[in-house]
Amino acid sequence: MSSTIKAIIFDCFGVLRPDVIREVYERMGGDTKLDDVFISDTLYHSHMGRIPSSAPVFAERLGVSTEDWIKEVNADPNDQELLDYILSLRKKYKVGVLSNMGSGGLLRYFTAEELGKYFHATAVSGEIGFAKPQAVAYETIAGHLGVRLDECVFVDDRELYCEGARAVGMHAMLYKNLAQFRKDLEKLLSQS
Repeated sequence: MSSTIKAIIFDCFGVLRPDVIREVYERMGGDTKLDDVFISDTLYHSHMGRIPSSAPVFAERLGVSTEDWIKEVNADPNDQELLDYILSLRKKYKVGVLSNMGSGGLLRYFTAEELGKYFHATAVSGEIGFAKPQAVAYETIAGHLGVRLDECVFVDDRELYCEGARAVGMHAMLYKNLAQFRKDLEKLLSQS
């Protein structure tokens, strides 16, 4: 593609912070194989804003308090090394977050000040009513950032969501770790 990159958009879980729902579910006594449909359905309803939060649903299913569930899910911190790199990117590019999560979800993992410090805009599926890989989700965050779709790089740890970004004309990168991401991004940016 010949467009100039103007924005970099990050997924939250699996990129900015660990994706631990299934791990915590097992650690707290659940069976992720037996309950796979329940877990997927609960997350889907939360991501689409049909329920305010998945936390009480998972807690009830496991017979634990919502507070204990949230404490376990939040035990691992955000990736500060990646966030520091984002600050350097922010000097030249618009930076955003597009994540499938319930309404108000980002404020469970970032303070309002942190969101303003690292990101120019955010779009959360539970708030906008559309989830990745739906085209409207990508279009919404690009609109919030004031850029065209072909001027964006979307970063996610799931290929399905990268494919969704490519389908609307964004560049997309599968995130494995920070070293790989930096190398791939710097190569892409040098070509744009």
